[in-house]
Amino acid sequence: MPQDTQDLGIVDVERISRKIFDQNVAPSVVRYTLPDIGGRLTSTSQLAYCLSLLNPSWVSHRELDEIESDWSQSRINDPDERQRLLAIPTDLIKAFVRDELKKPDVVAEVVSLAAVLDQDDFRKLLQVLVNGIDQSLLLEVHMLEGLAQLLQNAPYGCLDADDLVKILELLSGRLKDTHQQSTQRTYQLVSAISRVLDSMVDSQVEGLSREQIQQPLAEYLNGLKESPDAYLVYQSAYAYQALMYIPDDETILQINLRRTRDVIRGVSGVVSAVKAMDVMGFIDGLQNIQLSLASAKDTFALVSDAYDNVKALAESGQGFLESLKEGLSFTRKSSWYPALRGLDALIKVGRFPEVEELVRNAPCKHHPAFQWGLCQRLGEIAVNTTCDVKVRASSVAFLGELYNDDATWGQQPNVKLWILSIIARLSDSSYSTASEQARMLLQEFGVKVSAEKRPLYQTYEKDRSRPYPMVTILSSQRSPLLDRVQDKPDVETPLRQLKRERLKGRGGDVYIYPRAKASARAKEDFDLTSKVQEFLGSTRKVFLTLGDSGSGKSTFNRAVEISMWDKYGKDEKRIPLFIHLPSIDAPEYDMITKQLRRLNFTENQILELKLHHEFVVICDGYDESQQTRNLYNSNSLNQPGCWKAQMMITCRTEYISADYKDCFQPTDRNGNGLSDLFQEATIMPFNKNQIRDYVDQYILLKSPSWESKDYLKAFKEVPNLQDLIENPFLLKLALEVLPNVLSTNSRFSAARVTRAGLYDEFVAQWLERGKIRLMEIELSPREKDLFKDLSELGFKECGVTYMKELVAAIYDNQKGAPVVSYSERRDRGSWKEPLFSKEDGKHLLREAIPLGRDDDQYRFIHKSVLEYGLSLAVFDPREHSENTEPSPVTSRRGSTSSALSFEIQETGETTAIAIDQSLLDSPFGRINLVAERSVTQFLIDRVQQLPVFKNQLYAVIERSKTEKTVRIAAANAITVLIRAGVQFNGADLRGIQIPGADLSYGVFDSAHLEGADLRKTNLQNIWLHQADLSGAQMKGVQFGELPFIPEDENINCCEFSPSGDLYAVGTRGGDISLYETSTWNRIRLLKGDSEDEPSSLIWTGSNIGKGVNHLAFSAKGDYIVSGIEDGKVQLWEVNTGECIHTLQGHEQAVSGVAFSPKGDRIVSGSNDSTIVLWDANTGNCIHTLKDHSGRVTGVVYSPKGDHFASASFDKTVLLWDVDTGNCIHALHGHTQRISDIAFSPNGDKIASASIDSTVRLWDVTTGDCVLIFQADDTGVGSIAYSPNGSRIATSNCHYSDGKLQLWDVDTGECIHTFEGHDGNITCFAYSPNGDQIASGSGDNTVRLWDVDTGECIQIIQGHSYWIVSVLFPPKGGPLTTAGSNYDRTIRQWDIGASGGLNISRGHSGSVTALAYSPKGGQVTSGSEDNSVRLWDLNTGECIHILHGHIQSIRVVLYSPTEVQVASGAWDSTIRLWDVATGDCIHTLEGHTNAVTSLAYSPKGDWLLSGSNDTTARLWDIETGDCIRIFEADSSYVASVAYSPKGGQVATACDQFKSLLWNVDTGECVHTLETFRAGVEAVAYSPKGDQLASGGGNYAVQVWDTNTGKCIHTLEEHNGGVTVLIYSPKGDQIASGGWDFTVRLWDVGTGECVHVLNHDDSVNGIVYSPKGDQIASVSKDKTARLWDVATGQCLLTINAFDGSVNSVVWDHTSSGEYLVTGSSDKSVRRWQIMEEGGEYKALMSWSSSHGILSVSKAFIGGVQGLGDSNSKLLLQRGAIDIRETNCD
Repeated sequence: MPQDTQDLGIVDVERISRKIFDQNVAPSVVRYTLPDIGGRLTSTSQLAYCLSLLNPSWVSHRELDEIESDWSQSRINDPDERQRLLAIPTDLIKAFVRDELKKPDVVAEVVSLAAVLDQDDFRKLLQVLVNGIDQSLLLEVHMLEGLAQLLQNAPYGCLDADDLVKILELLSGRLKDTHQQSTQRTYQLVSAISRVLDSMVDSQVEGLSREQIQQPLAEYLNGLKESPDAYLVYQSAYAYQALMYIPDDETILQINLRRTRDVIRGVSGVVSAVKAMDVMGFIDGLQNIQLSLASAKDTFALVSDAYDNVKALAESGQGFLESLKEGLSFTRKSSWYPALRGLDALIKVGRFPEVEELVRNAPCKHHPAFQWGLCQRLGEIAVNTTCDVKVRASSVAFLGELYNDDATWGQQPNVKLWILSIIARLSDSSYSTASEQARMLLQEFGVKVSAEKRPLYQTYEKDRSRPYPMVTILSSQRSPLLDRVQDKPDVETPLRQLKRERLKGRGGDVYIYPRAKASARAKEDFDLTSKVQEFLGSTRKVFLTLGDSGSGKSTFNRAVEISMWDKYGKDEKRIPLFIHLPSIDAPEYDMITKQLRRLNFTENQILELKLHHEFVVICDGYDESQQTRNLYNSNSLNQPGCWKAQMMITCRTEYISADYKDCFQPTDRNGNGLSDLFQEATIMPFNKNQIRDYVDQYILLKSPSWESKDYLKAFKEVPNLQDLIENPFLLKLALEVLPNVLSTNSRFSAARVTRAGLYDEFVAQWLERGKIRLMEIELSPREKDLFKDLSELGFKECGVTYMKELVAAIYDNQKGAPVVSYSERRDRGSWKEPLFSKEDGKHLLREAIPLGRDDDQYRFIHKSVLEYGLSLAVFDPREHSENTEPSPVTSRRGSTSSALSFEIQETGETTAIAIDQSLLDSPFGRINLVAERSVTQFLIDRVQQLPVFKNQLYAVIERSKTEKTVRIAAANAITVLIRAGVQFNGADLRGIQIPGADLSYGVFDSAHLEGADLRKTNLQNIWLHQADLSGAQMKGVQFGELPFIPEDENINCCEFSPSGDLYAVGTRGGDISLYETSTWNRIRLLKGDSEDEPSSLIWTGSNIGKGVNHLAFSAKGDYIVSGIEDGKVQLWEVNTGECIHTLQGHEQAVSGVAFSPKGDRIVSGSNDSTIVLWDANTGNCIHTLKDHSGRVTGVVYSPKGDHFASASFDKTVLLWDVDTGNCIHALHGHTQRISDIAFSPNGDKIASASIDSTVRLWDVTTGDCVLIFQADDTGVGSIAYSPNGSRIATSNCHYSDGKLQLWDVDTGECIHTFEGHDGNITCFAYSPNGDQIASGSGDNTVRLWDVDTGECIQIIQGHSYWIVSVLFPPKGGPLTTAGSNYDRTIRQWDIGASGGLNISRGHSGSVTALAYSPKGGQVTSGSEDNSVRLWDLNTGECIHILHGHIQSIRVVLYSPTEVQVASGAWDSTIRLWDVATGDCIHTLEGHTNAVTSLAYSPKGDWLLSGSNDTTARLWDIETGDCIRIFEADSSYVASVAYSPKGGQVATACDQFKSLLWNVDTGECVHTLETFRAGVEAVAYSPKGDQLASGGGNYAVQVWDTNTGKCIHTLEEHNGGVTVLIYSPKGDQIASGGWDFTVRLWDVGTGECVHVLNHDDSVNGIVYSPKGDQIASVSKDKTARLWDVATGQCLLTINAFDGSVNSVVWDHTSSGEYLVTGSSDKSVRRWQIMEEGGEYKALMSWSSSHGILSVSKAFIGGVQGLGDSNSKLLLQRGAIDIRETNCD
C-alpha cells in the first residue's frame, strides 16, 4: 500500500464478513383496526395507517395483507368515503392552527401524519411550525423537534429548496439569539439545523448565498468548538460538514480556487450509489472523495488520525468532556459526513447487513467524527421501540465491539468515552431488552477492564456532568386534535347530496366551449374555460363574465359548476356554489348563507362551512337581480371570520355603465379598486366552427328532420340569419324553429328571419308541445273541462295572452325581477293570485308556457323570453293586420296630420294614424323602457318588419303634443324608432313631450322641435343641424361634453395644479393663461402693455413672442415655473400673477423644468446641454451642471427630493445629488438619444425611454440596469408610471404610427398594445386611480383606454387639429384636452356619461370614394376601413357590405350596365363585385403598388386601371384577365380616363406628361408634354375629341386627342390641380385643387369664367345633369353649391366633422340631391331645396355620425338648458338669434 494513502487512514483490507447484523429487516408496521365506512377513528396513528393504505406510493415498500387490500379496494370503489378520510388531515391541521397552546402532545400528534400528507397540507403544517418557532419569544423545544421530525419524514416533492433555505435562515437567526443561553437550547437548535442541512443535501439544493447564509453560519458553528459541551461541539461539527456539502453561489472562478473537479465527481458518485443501494459503489465514491480532498493540500487536509497524537488520559489530565472534543475539526471538509448519510439511507430501509459492510469498509472508518456519528445512530436504533428486537440488541452489541476491539476500531479516547456515555444512557432508560443489555455491558466494562482502559473508565465514572442527549421520536399517546375534528357537524353528507343533485341530467344539452375576449373591443380572443381555470388557480378573487342576452353566460356557469363538482373530493377541495341571484332576497347581504338555507343546510353546518371551507361562488344573473351593489364587498368575502370564496359573476353587457368595475372589483378599506384581484372577459358570438359543432351535436341529441347541410345552407342564404345565430340562444331557437317555417326545397334567399320572429315561432311550438303534454297526462274532470274550453278558444292564443298578462304584471309589480315567489296561502289577495290560481285554467296555461318552477319560485326559462313577452305585451303582431287602417283623428292644429307629418310637409293637411289604445294601456305606456335594450331590440324588429307598428309609434309621439299622459309612451316610442335607425329629418315635432328619452346618435336634421319637452333626454352625439329648438324644455339634458375654451395663441403645454383647482396653459406667443377649474373662468390675459387691464393679471414678461415650452406647479400650487424657447426660466406667483424671477443661465431653448417636492428648488434643462439648479426663493443659480454632451431632453425630481435625474441626446441618464450637485450615477446602455425619463412613485427606480426602441429600468441606489423592455422598432417617445408603480405606459416616437404599450414593471412583459389612432400619439396620461389611460393624437382625436382589458372605451372627437395635451384632474373630474395650431381650444369631456347606442350603419373609417349608379337609385362608397358598401339612395339602407380588400379603398366605379362595381385599393388589387348579390366576381391582381384610378370602357366590357407601380392595365371583366399593360415612363400613374369613343385611353404621369394609348394595339399614340410638374388628373370631353389635364404645374391644359396638340393652357391656379371635369355639354371645364378654388373655364376661348372659393383644398367636383349648377367638396369640411352662370355660392353645407372627400349628383323625379362622403366616416344624402330664391339642404339620410352636430340649430327661448350647455351649443354652431338670410 502506498505510504500516502496509509497516512490518510485509507485501508485496503480484505472484505470482512458480516458479524453482527445478519439479515435485512423491513421497517416495522404497526397495524390498527380498520374503520368501517363513515366510522369514527380512534387515534391519529390509526388515521396515518389508513391513509397509507389509500395511496399505493406510501406502501410500495411492502405487500398488503388480505384485510388491508380488501379495505383499500373498497375505499377506491367508494370515492365519497375515500374523500372523507383524505379530508381529515386537512381538518386536523386547521384545528392545530387554531390551537393557541400547541402543547407537545398536540405537536406530536400532528407531525405523526407527516409521511401521509398531501403537498398542500404538508406545506400548511410546515408553515405553522416555522411561524411558531419564529414568533415565540422563548424557544419551544417540542416545536423545534416537531419541525425536525416533519422534515425528516417529508413526502417526496413536498419540500423545495426555497423552503429549506428559509427554514435555515430562521434557525440560524434563532441560533444567534440563543448565544450566551443554555447549551441545551443551543444543542437543540444545532441539531435541528443539522436536519435541515441534511434535507438540503438530499434535495441537492444549490446556490446557497455564501455571503448571507453559508459563511455567517459556518463562522458561528466554528465558534461553538470552544463550548465546554462535547455533545454540542460534535453536533456543530456535523452541521458544519453538512454545510460544506451544499453548493453556494460562488462564481466558477471562486469554486475552482477552492475545490477540485474530482471532489465534485466524488460526491456525485456517492449520491448515485446510495440511490441504487450499491454499497461497494458507495464506498468507492467515498474513496474518491477522500483522495480528492487529500490532493488539495493548499486548501484543506484530512484531520490527523487520533492515534498519531493520543495521550493517556491519566497523563494528560484531561477531563471527560474536554477529551471528547479531541479530533473534531471545523476547518476542513471530510468524507465522514457523506459516509454517515449513506448509513442513514441504509438504516431507513432496513438494510442492516449493508450498514455493517459500509462501516467496516469505509475509508474514513477510523475518523473520530465518523465513529461518533456511528455510535449515535446505533444508540438511536437501540431505543427505537418500532425496530425489530434483534436489530436493537445487535446495535448494543455493535457498540460493545466498537469499545472493546481496539485492533479494528482504534484507541481514540474521545470515541471510547462517547460509547460509554451512550451505553450509560441506555442502561438508565426503560428500553427493556436494550437497557438490560446495556447494563450488562457497562458492568463488564467496569469489571473486565484492561489496564490501558482503566483510566478511561475512571474518568467517565468521575465526570458524568450531563447524560448523552439521546435523539428520540416525538410521540403522543393521545389524539386531542382528532377528537376535536370529529366532533364537527357533518357537512360532507349534505354536500354529497348537493353534488348528486347538481350533476343530475348533465349531458342532455348541447354545449360548445365558449370563446371570449378581455373586452368587447379587444382583438385577441381565448378559450374562456381555460381562462377561468387559470383564474381558479390564481389569487384573484372576482371573475366577471359579460355577454349579450343569450350569449351563453348561464350555460357556461353551469358547465364550470359541473366541472368543479366532478373534481370535488379529488383534485378540488373548494365547494362550487351556484347562486341564481334573482332567486335570493337581497343577495347583497350574506348571500351564501341564504343560498345554503335554501338548500336545507342546518345553521351548525352553515357555520362549519363558513369557518372551515372555501367556496367558488358562481353568481348568475347580476343584471336580472337588478343589482347595483358590489356583492363581493357587501358580503365581506375573504374578510376575517367571513366566507372564504372566489367569486364568478355574470352580467349582461348592456346592463353595465361606464364605471361598472365599481360594482364588481374588490376594494381596500379606503375604497380603492384592487385591480390585481379582478379579472373579466366578454363572451364572443359563436364563430362558424362553433356553429357547425353546435349543429352536429344538436342533430345527434335531438334527431331533427333537417340534416346538418340543410341548416348550414339556411344560415348562409337566409338574409341576416347568420348574424342572428352567432348568438347561442338564438342558434338554439333557430335549430328548433327553422324546419317548421322553411322547406328545404324553398328559396332561402327570399325568406326573412328576425330575432322576434324566431321567438314567435319558438313560443308557438313550446305551447303546442305543452298542449300535447296536457292531453297525455291525467287531468281532473274540472281540468278536462277547462282544457276543452281553452282548446276551443285557441290554446296557443290563450297561452300567449296569459304569458303577456304575467309578464306585464311582473314588470308592473316587481320592476321586471324575473323570479316570482308564489304561495297560495301567503299571496292570497295579492297581484299574484289571479295569475297563479287554478281558476279559469290558468294553471294549465302556466304549465304550457316556457316557465320553469323550483319549489315556490317561478321564472321563464331564459331572461330573454321574459323580455320577449314584454315586447309582445306592447305589440303583438298577431293582433294587427297590415291591410287595416284605423280611422283618422284630428290633430291639435285642427287638421288631420299623419305620421308622415314627421317628414317635410309639402302639402297642407293629411290623414293621421289613429293609436291602438292597447299600446297605451300596455307596459309601454307605464314603464320607461329606455334602459331595457333587449326589449327595445324586439320592438326594433317589429318597427323594421311591420309598418303598422312604426306608424303607431309615430302616432304616439304625435299625441304627446297634446296629452301629457302619453309622455312615457312617447319617450319609449322615439327611443325605439331612433334605435331602429329611423331619422327625423325635417320632421314636425313641435310640442312633443318625451322627457327621459334616449335620443343619442339620433338624426334630426332641420327638424322642428319648437316647444318640445326634452327634459332629461340623452342627447349625446345627436344630429340637430338646422333644427329649431325654440322654446323647448331642456333641463337636465346630457350632451356628454362641456363647452370648449378658446385660446388666442397656439397652445404649447398645459398643467393642473396639484390640488386640481387651477389649470395653466402655456402658448407659443409666450403667454400663460390660468383658469379656475371650479368655474373655468380665466384670469384675464393681456397682450403687450395694454392699459385697459390690470397689470397684475398680465402673464407676459420679457419673453413676449417667445413660446412657453414647459410648465410646472410648486407642490402647494402657489407658484408656476415656465421654460421659454429663448433659454429663460420664469417664476410666477399664482395669487398676484407677478413674475418674481426671470432666471437666465441657458443659451438655448429650455427643454424641461421641475419644482422640488418642497418647492425650494427648481431644476431646468436646455438644448444647450446644460442643467441649472436654482434657488426658488432668491432666484440665484446654485449649480450649473455641464456633464451632458448633447441637448437635455428632460429633467425630473425624485419623490423625496434628494435626487433629480436628467436625460439627453448623448444617450445617458445622469442621477444628481441635490445638495452637492455631484453626479451620483451615469446610466449607460441606450444606443440612441433618450426621449423621456420618469421616477417610480416610491423613488427607487428610474425609467428611461429612447428612440432605440427600449425602455430601461435603473436601480437608483446602485445605478444598475435591472430590466429592459423591448418595444417596437419605431422607438419610444414618452413614458409614464401608473399611480401605483406596477406598470409603465409608453408611446411610440412622434414620427411613427400611433401606438401605446403597457408594461409589467416586475417582468418586463408587454401587457397590452393599444392601437387605433390614425396618427402619431402626441400625449397621454393616466387617470388618478390608474384604471384608464387617455391618449391624444395627430389624428385630432382622443382615445380612452381601459388599462386592465386593453380596450378602447371611448373615441372623443371635436378638436380640429392635433392634440397637444390630455390631462385628468388630480382629484377627478372631466378629462381635459387641448388642441394645437388651428384648433387652439381647451375641451372637457364627461367620460362617465352614458354613451347611448350608436345605430351607425356606415363605415368605421374615412369615406374615400363615391360612385353613382348609371341608372340612379344607388351609390357605392369606399373607405379606409377596407370595405365597399352599396346604398339605396331612397331609404339609406345599406344593401351590401363588400369585404375582401386588406387596405384602404382608393376608387370605386359602376360599370355602364350597372351590373358590376369595381373597387381599387392600396393593396394593389382591383375587385369586381356583383351589384345584385354582393359577390366578388373577380380579384384582378397584377399591379405591384396602390391602384389610383379606374375607368370602364363605354360598353363596359373592359376596365382600365392606373397604379403607383408606373403602369396602367386593361382587364377583361368577363374573364378577369389582363389584356394590355401600358408602361408609363414615370414614377406613378395618377389618373386614367377612357375615351367615350372607346378606342383610346389616357394616363396621367408624374414625369411632366400625359400619354394617349391605342386600346387595340397598346401603342402610345401621343405624348402630351406639360411643364414644371407631373400630371395629377385627366378627363375626356363628352365627345372624346378633347382631353383636359391638370397637375402640379398649377395649370389646366386642353389637348386635341386626334393630333395631340395643346389647344389651351389655362394658368390662373395658384396651386396644383387635382380635380378635372367637363360639363355635360362639353363647353366648360371645372378644375379644382390645392389653391382652395374651383375655376370654371370656357372651352372655346380658354377664359376663366368664374373663381369659386373654398377655405382649403378642393377634393371633388360634380355638375348637375343640366349643367346649370355645380357642387364642390373640400378639405375645409364643407360641400358647396354654385350657380354656373353667375358663379354665386347658392348653398354651403358645413355639417361635417372632417374633410369632404367625394360628391355625386342624384337627380330624381322628386328633386335634386347631393351625396357626400367624408373623413368623418359618413355617407349622406342631401335634398337641395329652393324657397323664394334661397337654397337649403335638407339631409335625407346619413349612414353614421359620431359627434354632436348642432350647426345652425336655433336655440332661442330654450328653457332650462343652463349656461354651460348653452355655451356648448353656441360654440358648436347653434344660433340663438334668427338669421335674416340663412343659407
